Amino acid sequence: MNNTLPLLGTELIELRHALHRAPELSGQEEATSALIAGWMEEAGAEVVTGLGGHGLAAIFRGAAPGPRVMLRCELDALPIDEVPRGDWSSCHQHVGHLCGHDGHMTWLLGVAQRLARRPVARGEVVLLFQPAEETGEGARAVVRTKAFETIKPDFLYACHNLPGRPLGEVSVRDDAFTCASRGMIVRLSGLCAHAAHPENGRSPAMAMCRIMQGLSRLPLQFADETGLAMVTLVHARLGDVAFGTAPGDAEVMATLRTESNDMMKALAEAAVSLARSEAEEDHLGIEVDWCDAFEATWNSAEANAVIRRVAAQVGQPCHELDQAHRWSEDFGVLGRECHAAMFTLGAGEALPGLHHPRYDFPDDLILPGVALFEGLVRHHLNGA
Repeated sequence: MNNTLPLLGTELIELRHALHRAPELSGQEEATSALIAGWMEEAGAEVVTGLGGHGLAAIFRGAAPGPRVMLRCELDALPIDEVPRGDWSSCHQHVGHLCGHDGHMTWLLGVAQRLARRPVARGEVVLLFQPAEETGEGARAVVRTKAFETIKPDFLYACHNLPGRPLGEVSVRDDAFTCASRGMIVRLSGLCAHAAHPENGRSPAMAMCRIMQGLSRLPLQFADETGLAMVTLVHARLGDVAFGTAPGDAEVMATLRTESNDMMKALAEAAVSLARSEAEEDHLGIEVDWCDAFEATWNSAEANAVIRRVAAQVGQPCHELDQAHRWSEDFGVLGRECHAAMFTLGAGEALPGLHHPRYDFPDDLILPGVALFEGLVRHHLNGA
């Protein structure tokens, strides 16, 4: 495929299908990044590469000084086998764009087309194509990159498609929009023994069971606090499969989820304290590790007000969420020092959920997303 930036309409659908056919996992988005860089250069943008790995930014400048508006999308796909669809099925086994990042990239490519034809009057537009969102590492890596200092935004926006809601419906929420989450790994070490004489060893079996029960009940301690607190057990292992051996080690994995970063800190500290207490009771060694850590996404009221106004201007219905989404995003890391907001765009009530093997970003959602993002940019940068 050549690097000529396609026209709006049918050609954008073809572009989305091309991205869908060639998905790449978190941290491996080299080919996707190179393809997008070529398209952005064709559109006349200044391209900055190497942001947090394979991330890149495309910069469009107005004639007069003004604020910097950043739009962010994601490059990476998921390690999931998709159910084949049309001639745009994934070419890579066990890798698929089953979260819609192919569609999110297409939104920003559509915005680039429009900016190339009709530049903003002032300020700067930065289109950020972020790597490794699915692992929670991408945004942190981007902000650690020295080049990010030169493109830090005044206003930052992102959108995620949302199956289960009417096609094209905008959903917003002030304050917490998506939850903080992190994976907890508890490793217990005791002493193996012959199964005929377990008293000669130190089995972690009972401590493992108590830890699992305790973690499941832990959110009840936060019942009087504001916001969501959850612990979901995801895996447990006790020793090895050997009927002649009493186990000497065990492992418990759980996902912690809260509506705020402060609540996550408190829940994590309580979880570690519980696990250590149970291990000490049975004289076991213990190690606690963390992975897949996501901060909460916290929306700026000022940025949210712009989303509502633009949605009304382009004729998209706007739904006010009564609670934060339980899923997690690393967008909040990018928006720490600016007016930032994430919103969702309904992908259809009959569409399978995100990360489902049959999910596929709806092509009918491409132009509504482009119109919303362009409207956000022009709200900030087309006036005096």
